[in-house]
Amino acid sequence: MFFAAIAATVLAGTATASTELSPTPWLMPRNGTYDPTTNTTGLPPCEALKVAGLGDRLLFATDAGYESQIESWYSANGRMRPYCLVLPQNTNEVSTALKALVNSNDGAGDWHIAIRSGGHGWPGSNNIADGVTIDLTMMNSSSYDKQTNLAGIQPGGRWGNVYTDLHQYGVTVTGGRDGDVGVGGFLLGGGNSFFSGRMGFGCDSVINFEVVLANGTIVNANNSTNPDLWRALKGGGSNFGIVTRFDMEAIPAKDIYYELRLLSNNYSDNVVDAVVGFADQNQSLADNALVTFYAYNTSVSNDIYIGLIHVNTQGNGNSSTTFDKLKTLPSMISATTVESMAKAAVGSQVAGNSNNIGTTLTFRNDPQILRRCVELYKEFVETLKRSINPDKFKAFIFFQPLPAYMAQISHQKGGNMLGLDSISYNGILWSIGVAVDPSEGEAAFAVAQVETSIFTARIKEETKLLNGEMDFVYLNYADARQDALGSYGAANIQHIREVASAYDPTQVFQRRIPGGFKISRVA
Repeated sequence: MFFAAIAATVLAGTATASTELSPTPWLMPRNGTYDPTTNTTGLPPCEALKVAGLGDRLLFATDAGYESQIESWYSANGRMRPYCLVLPQNTNEVSTALKALVNSNDGAGDWHIAIRSGGHGWPGSNNIADGVTIDLTMMNSSSYDKQTNLAGIQPGGRWGNVYTDLHQYGVTVTGGRDGDVGVGGFLLGGGNSFFSGRMGFGCDSVINFEVVLANGTIVNANNSTNPDLWRALKGGGSNFGIVTRFDMEAIPAKDIYYELRLLSNNYSDNVVDAVVGFADQNQSLADNALVTFYAYNTSVSNDIYIGLIHVNTQGNGNSSTTFDKLKTLPSMISATTVESMAKAAVGSQVAGNSNNIGTTLTFRNDPQILRRCVELYKEFVETLKRSINPDKFKAFIFFQPLPAYMAQISHQKGGNMLGLDSISYNGILWSIGVAVDPSEGEAAFAVAQVETSIFTARIKEETKLLNGEMDFVYLNYADARQDALGSYGAANIQHIREVASAYDPTQVFQRRIPGGFKISRVA
């Protein structure tokens, strides 16, 4: 969830979460005397993986490395415990693992398969309790081909590591802002980036996907080979296969200008006007990015406060935008720096360890709607405080500009599935994130979930009343209860449906791999 990155930014001094993994976690000492990699476990899918030659890639609950690997999932409520984890190290091993699992026991039994890249998605999207998780975190390298200007990025990488790997070549890519977020889910869901104003969504910069299909076949998808699959993968999520490499267009790795300001909520009207003006700027200012958030976090302030992050991807701190109007206001915190994207992303990392819920909507760039969102947010926070210890939860809402010209960039690069082509006006990408300390118990988190859904429904209703509703639901910020794929428009829904049927005719990715947004569930 994106709100984790903002929490990391405002909680100065918080220890960063490591993205480094033990190179061979399955070789750590076992907790028991019985070795499940060489003796029978009675777990058919795990046994199938051993028969396929992947016994030394498995982690069982009896392994000392199992629990630490589970804890590498960002959210506490995402830390499910599968029968076993399989951690392939290359594309061929992914193919072998997938074939073995799909064919295990001829599919009998009530167990399923999950695919994990970075582990930041909503619970159940990338992990599973009753079944096996294919954990791609060992496939985390990045390379650069100067001749083609392509960066080859494996799906298990985290963006902090990706930027660091590519920085040695003097290049970067249109990737995530939080260094701990994984590559795979970010790109398959679209990928909103500091570079998006100039480059479009992250998926728009993918020139080629290497994909393992449900039958184990390894294919490439680009504008000349399997072009239907290439386009479908750009925002279509986990409906087609397991992507084992993303070949992305590289751009020069310039230091970015990064400015953070925290303001009193008393300046909300000034902030709303600046955000609306920023979202209406033309593409000549596309190197500028603005993330605005309202936060309730008692470790920073007992009151709701406003945070603004302004970035210029060319390192130009003198670029004139509507953000300038806020620089004269008194700030709680004000900090600026010029640094590499690698350093900025790594610096954003923070340990999760909380139970998290998040939803998203988009709406017309209208100051009246933004002000109404803020009013409802204040009510929402007060509602949570009546049910949950105020020091045991954090709540954020975000406003991010979604300019109409983003669709033009995507179209020029071959198109994607997000369905923004028909929108002729500038929008706001709104999202909410709530983090509850696990010590509050499941009942408190259940309250947070319900209240977040109610709040989101109220925002949606307000946008309708103010004639500002937009259909688009951004997959990477969406909750499992939302219909992200169904918001893409009839033509794109049909394209995803046809491509899924063509490349996965037995519906493995619809039935056997249930995590994520599935086209078979779209009406």
